[in-house]
Amino acid sequence: MVKIAVEHPFTSVRDALVQKGYRAEMLEKKTDAPDYDVVVVRDQEDLTDFHMSVSLVEARGRTLFEIVEEVEERLVRQGKIQAPAPMAPEYGSESGGGGGGSFVAGAVTGALIGAAAGLLLAPKSGKELQEQVKAKTSDSSEKVNTSIEQAKVKADELKAKREEKKEEKELKKQEKEIEKEAKQQEKAEEKEEKKEEKAQKEHEKAEKKVEKEIKKAEKDAGGVDVVEFGESSLGKNSDGEIKVEPTDAKKNN
Repeated sequence: MVKIAVEHPFTSVRDALVQKGYRAEMLEKKTDAPDYDVVVVRDQEDLTDFHMSVSLVEARGRTLFEIVEEVEERLVRQGKIQAPAPMAPEYGSESGGGGGGSFVAGAVTGALIGAAAGLLLAPKSGKELQEQVKAKTSDSSEKVNTSIEQAKVKADELKAKREEKKEEKELKKQEKEIEKEAKQQEKAEEKEEKKEEKAQKEHEKAEKKVEKEIKKAEKDAGGVDVVEFGESSLGKNSDGEIKVEPTDAKKNN
């Protein structure tokens, strides 16, 4: 399969050749030029050292149609391909029909700008050519502006979604904090209730203990006779025992 290289910035030339089924690549290093069957350059002087070893097609001052046509002529002369079918001169224009029109319609804005830049480098070739370049550049600028506006709208939408998700995340975080505080408060209240219940039980237990002690004391006091005396005196009998005697009893004796 033939190999074709295209010097920067002519990406539209590369795309047109690929569209026609050729293996075309952008030339990254001039030293790689001999590896290709044909090389499309801005100016043949750019690759003076390789003139004898590689077929060069100059893009300066030429239309996309003319560049592609000469590339194919060089390949035919080298016996790499058979003569292709005639190509419509409209190839590469946005109003042309067939494959050329569909190609340019789907080409990226950078490719259009690259082709226009290449034509602008050409020496004066007539007012019509200059007007054509201006029209292509203007149309490309409009596409670029439209793409930028669409990108801004998309970016704003994504930003709004990010902010919305951020707010939802913050709200959920606050809800979790409130739920956590509520659970802590509930646990504290349960702990306080248990503490009060324990204190109440201790109080009731103490009351029962006191009540029991009172009943026991009353029971113990139930077997003792209590004798009321009027005036009395203490004395000892002959056995040395202490006796309590009413004073009235002594008087009667």
